[in-house]
Amino acid sequence: MSFPVLAVNELAMKFGTSEVFKNVSFSVAPGETLGLFGKSGSGKTTIGRCIVGLEKPTGGEIRVKGKDILSMSKKEFRKLRPKVQMVFQHPETSLDPRMKAFENLIEPLKLHSGLKKDALLKRGEKLAELTGLLPEHLARYPSHLSGGEIQRIVLARIMALSPDFIVADEPTSMLDVSVQAQILRLMQKLQKETGVSYLLISHDIEVLRKVCHRIAYLKNGTITSIENINRGINT
Repeated sequence: MSFPVLAVNELAMKFGTSEVFKNVSFSVAPGETLGLFGKSGSGKTTIGRCIVGLEKPTGGEIRVKGKDILSMSKKEFRKLRPKVQMVFQHPETSLDPRMKAFENLIEPLKLHSGLKKDALLKRGEKLAELTGLLPEHLARYPSHLSGGEIQRIVLARIMALSPDFIVADEPTSMLDVSVQAQILRLMQKLQKETGVSYLLISHDIEVLRKVCHRIAYLKNGTITSIENINRGINT
């Protein structure tokens, strides 16, 4: 039996007595991009943070490849965590400002892969090539890179861990329109080449319509509808 990569069932979140969302349910298939659309303050980002374990919901379940992550021990979740990644709206927060771009890129490989130095450098170079980074970008510190270059470094870092699923929270909202298009095309290319699935969170419906296979609409704290976009899934 083939499980969705991600299944969210009746997810609920309260902060004190304030209800952020309730009965939020959706699933994401292997190789699919599901858009999550809602206005600012609708709870989109909180849903994304719950999926990657940065927030704890007050109810419901989150299943990754059939396993409920909310009932996992910390040790079990730590094993799974590299496979479920998040791209943040402010990508520079993911990078160490004291390290050059290439060192930032290979840091996850150092922690998780067990590769020797030569193999580590080769894998880093392949990831840089995959994400369209040039040697001059890799030699710079994050403060000397543009927003688009930083987002490419962040995507390369994430792909280093061969994730099954990426939550992308407004990944292009801080970028110029032309750079936005480049990053969205890059995300599609990575999906085509690796089969990774995305939950793409945005308040910009046009961005979602360009790249998503389906769009879930979050309104008044719940998913009101899920729209199919006429686009085949790369599996």
